[in-house]
Parts: sequence; structure tokens; C-alpha cells
Amino acid sequence: MIKTSIAACMLFLASATTQFGQEEKKLEVGSTAPAIVVKKVHQGEIPELTTEKGCVVVEFWATWCVPCNRAIPHLNRLYGELKDRGLQILAISDEKEDTVSEFLKKKDSAMAYPVASDEDGATKDTWLKPAKQAGIPCAFIIGRGGKVLWIGNPLSEQFEPTIRKALTGRFDPVGRSKLEPEVKAARKCVEVRNWAEAYKHYDSAIERDPALAVDVVTERFKDTLLKQKDADGAYAWLVETARKRYGADPEALAELVALVLKDPEVQPRKLESAGAIAEIMGAKGGHRAMEVQAAVAFAKGDLTTAVDLQTDAWMAAEPVDKASTKRTLDEYRAAARRSTTKAGS
Repeated sequence: MIKTSIAACMLFLASATTQFGQEEKKLEVGSTAPAIVVKKVHQGEIPELTTEKGCVVVEFWATWCVPCNRAIPHLNRLYGELKDRGLQILAISDEKEDTVSEFLKKKDSAMAYPVASDEDGATKDTWLKPAKQAGIPCAFIIGRGGKVLWIGNPLSEQFEPTIRKALTGRFDPVGRSKLEPEVKAARKCVEVRNWAEAYKHYDSAIERDPALAVDVVTERFKDTLLKQKDADGAYAWLVETARKRYGADPEALAELVALVLKDPEVQPRKLESAGAIAEIMGAKGGHRAMEVQAAVAFAKGDLTTAVDLQTDAWMAAEPVDKASTKRTLDEYRAAARRSTTKAGS
């Protein structure tokens, strides 16, 4: 039965053509999102697609679709955690309005975000068909200015990370694609161990758009560390690049610190370098800077400092960040208690 439902989800749409066989307008990453035309909004409000803050998720789903139902708790969690940071969600079904209304009354299928009906298929015709999407659930992530940033299944591993990047305005696949020629050229040079040329190409890509090139920084750092096996050179370059390119970008600096502290491939871990990057954040980083500095202290085994810094981060955090900073603080406190107990035994 489940297999049948999933198959139905994948086949519920026919391929799109215009009345005269002409190819209709495409909707793809980089396109401007079309208008949302629905006759019934069951709960919440239709989001403003041209928002300059955060991002919008427009999801097409159905009550009978098994994968769609599996996505509901995932979307509920993301909406609850990130709506105060600018995440908007609208779920659209082309089923009869009464069918959707009855579904929403069921306690086990509660949807915390706005839901609408597209019974006449007007929105489906301007979204799913031009995007050549033949199955549900299907989500569109819309970034600032109403541009489509991502299209796919909300259960995909790429979905949540893309939302989190889109909320910061640091996700732009079209802009990122412009860096690819330099990145590909760098990789070819790495294959023949021509390090000077490889780094020339990597650095050119990073300089072109630092905000979109944090992953390029990561790749260059790992090449030096793991392939060239020059740990000193890798870390010196990483700290200098963090200072030169990302001094005003706390989130990018936090990513680079996490790279050193948590990436399973990174060995050896030079915690002093992670600390140097964390210090670049300074007061501009707010509670996030304190949290990152606490993470470095924790990695070094300085549990007292980690607890103190994380406490400061928790107290300074915005309401939307209170819960996550408190969870980390609890982890640090628990580790400090275990350490004290072990030392006294």
C-alpha cells in the first residue's frame, strides 16, 4: 500500500506543454518566483515572496501522499525554530478544500505553518509544470527579492542546510556557479600537484565573492593540509584569510572555527588557530562570538572558561536563540561536573 502511494506521488502530474505545443516558460533556480494564486487559505497567511528578509518555502503536497506526511514533522520543527529568523512556509494542495480541512483537524497530522488549497490547479500550473516537477512533495526555496534558490524534495539532505544559508542571504547558486571555472581549474592543478597554480585559482574565486566562497576556503585549506601535507601553511593561510576576507561576517567565521573543531577529515587540529579565528569576531559577533569562543575553550579542555563564555552567550542571545544556547550550556556544565567528580575520586 505504501509503495503504491509513493508511486502515485511520483506520477500525479503529467508533463507540461502549451496549447500549441510550444515550450512553456521555465521555472528554475535563478528565476523569479511566480505569483501564488489560491482561493482558500486554511490557516496562516500567504507569504510575501519578494521579502528582503529571510526566505520562503512553498511546498506542494497532498493528504494522501505518504512522503508528504513524513515531511510534516520536519517542516514543523524548522518553522518553529526559524520563523523568528525570517522563515516563511506555505503548503499548497490541489485537493478539494473539504479534504484538506478535514485533514488539518486530525491531531496526528497537525501542521504548524500556513496551508492553502489550489483546487483548480492555478498555482500548480505556474509552479510545478514550468519547473518540470512530476512528483510531490516538492518544495521551492525562495530567497530575497523573490528569486528561486532551490527546488526539490523537502526530505532531501540538502533542504535544511539550504534554508539555513538562505536565511542569512549567503546562498546564491547562480552567483556561486560563476566561481566554478576557477574552482575546476584549481582542482586540475591539484591533480598534478601544481600547488602554486592551484592556489592562484582558488584565491581568485574567493576574492571574487567571499560570502559565497566559504566552501572554496574549506577546499583549499584541506588540499594544503591533507594533500600537500603542509599543516603549518594550511592553518596560517586559513587564519589570514579569515581576518582579511571575513572580519565582518560572523557566520562565516563561525563556519571556519567549526571546520577546525569538528570536521572529521581535519587532522591535526590546531586549536590555537581556531581560537585566533574566533577572536576575529570580537564584539561585532555578539552572543555568537561568545558561543564560538566557548566552543574553542571546550575543545581545549578549559571547561570553566567554556561554561562562563556560554553563560554569557545564553544571557546575551536573542529569544529565538535562547533554547539552543541553553542546550549547549547544559552540555558544558554536565562535562564540567563529570570532570570534577572524576578528579575527586
